[in-house]
Amino acid sequence: MYIMKPEFICPYCRGYLKPNTKIILSARKKDGTRGIVLFNPKLGAYDIIKHKSFKLTKGEHLDILCPLCHSNLTDQSVSDSLVRILMIDEDGVECSIYFSEIYGEQCTYKISGGSVEAFGEDADTYQNFWGGKPRY
Repeated sequence: MYIMKPEFICPYCRGYLKPNTKIILSARKKDGTRGIVLFNPKLGAYDIIKHKSFKLTKGEHLDILCPLCHSNLTDQSVSDSLVRILMIDEDGVECSIYFSEIYGEQCTYKISGGSVEAFGEDADTYQNFWGGKPRY
């Protein structure tokens, strides 16, 4: 029996962002420099692959774009630092995946129905956007 692995799609063009083992997105720095970034599809894993000429500095804000339709994936209704893409899970259920556009910031959120799952050591940074209580 075939078990479907999660698929990731653009919320605008609904194009598939994971043709094989990595999520492929485009990134733009404030100075206009652009690069392709490959993300690990495992929620809470923060290793990326990029070309060595695309230099990134920890704490730097990036604009993350769909490589297919070139839409900016920042969800301004939530934060100017969170990207939103869609995930179709193993059961065929579609949910929203949010992650930080700040290079080096480790936070990811899976929003499905009324539930929020948070991943990463910096997840508390944006948790209150979905009604979470701060953890001090």
